[in-house]
Amino acid sequence: MKKCCLLCLSILIFFLSWEIPAYSDVLSNDNWTVSIGNEHSWTGRNNTGNLSYYGCNRNCNCIYLTGGKITCRTGVCKTTWQNKNNTYILSSPITQTNARDQIPSTLTVSSDSKVILKTKLYPKAFDNINYQQ
Repeated sequence: MKKCCLLCLSILIFFLSWEIPAYSDVLSNDNWTVSIGNEHSWTGRNNTGNLSYYGCNRNCNCIYLTGGKITCRTGVCKTTWQNKNNTYILSSPITQTNARDQIPSTLTVSSDSKVILKTKLYPKAFDNINYQQ
C-alpha cells in the first residue's frame, strides 16, 4: 500500500511540476488528492476558464481533465469538468485569503446526473519552487 501511495504522489508531483505555483492548488483528504491547475485562465466572468483537474484516490486510480469552467454565485465558486457521462464539480466558498487554508471545498462527481461521490477536500500546502527533478 505504501508503494502505491508513493507512486501516486510521484505522479502528482510530476504533473504539478509543470504548473505555475501561483496558479495551481492541491486539495486532499484521507482518500483523495486533487490538483487544480491553469487557474489564471479564468477571466472573472462566469462560465469561463480552461482549468485542469488531476485527481487520484488512495488506490492510485487517477484521472486528468481539462476544460474546467468557473461560475460564482451566492458566495460559492463552482468549477465544472465534463468527462463523457461524468461531471466533476468542485465547490469552494469565497473567503478571505487568510481563511482559505481552513475551509474545505466539496468535490461532487455525478454519472448520468446521479451523484456517485461527494467529499470534502482541504487545501494542502505545496511548494514546487523547491522541487528538484
